[in-house]
Amino acid sequence: MNPIAKIPRALLLAALADLERPHPFAGERLGFFSFRQTLDPVEPLLLCFEYHSIPDDQYLEDYSVGGRIGSEAIQAAMSRAYNTGAGQLWIHTHGRTGIPGVSPTDRENGPKVVQSCANAQPKMLHAWAVISEQGICGQVRSQDGAFHPLLRLAVIGWPMAIPAQREIVYRTFRAKAKDRGRIEDRYERQSFLGGGAQDIIESARVGIVGLGGGGSHMAQQLAHLGFQDVVLCDPQQIADTNLNRLVGATVHDVRAKAFKTDIAARLYRGLQPNAKIDDRPLGWEAKVAALRRCDVILGAIDGFAARRDLEAFCRNHLIPLVDIGMKVLRPENEAPEIRGQVILSLPGETCMHCLQFLTAANLAEDVQVYDKDPQPQVVWPNGILASSAIGYAIGLLTGWSGSSVPSCRMDYRGSQMTMSPSHMASALNGHRCTHFPLSQCGDPRYQKL
Repeated sequence: MNPIAKIPRALLLAALADLERPHPFAGERLGFFSFRQTLDPVEPLLLCFEYHSIPDDQYLEDYSVGGRIGSEAIQAAMSRAYNTGAGQLWIHTHGRTGIPGVSPTDRENGPKVVQSCANAQPKMLHAWAVISEQGICGQVRSQDGAFHPLLRLAVIGWPMAIPAQREIVYRTFRAKAKDRGRIEDRYERQSFLGGGAQDIIESARVGIVGLGGGGSHMAQQLAHLGFQDVVLCDPQQIADTNLNRLVGATVHDVRAKAFKTDIAARLYRGLQPNAKIDDRPLGWEAKVAALRRCDVILGAIDGFAARRDLEAFCRNHLIPLVDIGMKVLRPENEAPEIRGQVILSLPGETCMHCLQFLTAANLAEDVQVYDKDPQPQVVWPNGILASSAIGYAIGLLTGWSGSSVPSCRMDYRGSQMTMSPSHMASALNGHRCTHFPLSQCGDPRYQKL
C-alpha cells in the first residue's frame, strides 16, 4: 500500500495554527483530521475534510513526552469514526516548514491511538503522522491490521504541494551543484519558475479531458514545459472539420481515421520521448483510476452536463480542475462576437455552480449538443484560453509568482482581444462552496438498505 494524504490548504493552515498554540503545560498540541478514502487498495487517497482540535483539559500532565492526550480525546475520535464512517488521522507537528520526521515516542504511541479508532470503525483506514506545510511522515493502518508508511502529502490550494515534494526536496539537496541527468539548458529560459520547479513539473501527473481545439493546445504546451506523466482522455476520431484548430493533426490523420488521443500522443512523444502517456482512446469516465491520481485536471469538453459530471469527480477526489470553453454569438443584424472563459475550480472554494456558469436552466436544456448542432470554432481563441489554463496549472504547481490566488474565472472577449476577471468571481471573493461539501468527498459507497 502506498497511500496519499490530501488536505485542502486552508484546512491544513487552520490545523497548523491550532497545533502551534501554546498549551498550559504540554510541550506540543495534538489533533485529528477526519477523512474519506478512495477504494484503491494499492494507492488509496486519504481525503481530509475536517480538523478536530483537542481541548486543553483532555491532555495529561506527562513531562516525559511532548504531549499526551487522555481517554476522553481518544473516545471522541472513536465516536466520530463509528458515527460518521470517517477515518481518523492523528497528527502533531514538529514545525510548519520542511519535511517532517518522527520520534521513537511517535512510533510507539501513534499505532496505539490508531488501533483504538480501528476498534470503533474497522472498515476504514486510520492513520497517525507528523505534518508540515511541505510533507508528512507517519503510518496508515489497513483493514487487515497491517501498518504502512505514510510519506506522501498533497496540499490542495494555491500553491499546491504535490506527493513527490518529499523526494524533490531530498533530490535538490543532494544535487545542488551536480548535474541532475537532464539537459539543463533546454529549460534554462523557464528557470524563473523556481529552483525546484522543473522537478515539480516532471513529477506531476496532469489529466486532459477533451483533445479538440482547446485540449490539443494544452497537450502541446505541457510537452514543451517538460511534463512527463499525462492522462489523455477523448474517445473520438478526428474529422475533416477538426483540421482548422486541432494542433498536430494532418490530412493523413483524417484519411486514417486516427483517434485524437493518438495525435496528441504523437506530438507529445516528439518533444518528450520518455514521457508516460495514457493515450487509450477512451472518455474520462473509463479512466477514473488514472485520473484519480492526477495532481491537476484540465477540461476542454462541450456541454454543461459533461462539465458538471467532471467537476463533481474532481471535487470528490480533491483535484483542482481548470476548465475552458468558448462560443460564437451571432445576434441578428449585428456582428458576431467570440466569448470564452477559463474557470479554476478548487475543492472547497468557488465552483461552476457558485459562479452561475452551471445553472438548472442550462443543465436542463444543455443547448450545446455538439454532434447535433456544431458550434463555430476557430483556432486562436482556443489557443488563448488553453494558454491561460496552462498558466493556472503552472501557478498551482509551482507558486512561481508568489502572488495571491488569481480570479477563479477569466472571461475572454474576442472582438476586443481581452481577458478580464469575471465580475461574478469578484463578487464571490472569499466565498466557500456549498454545492460540494468537503465532507462528501471520496468514492461513492453502496450499502444494502
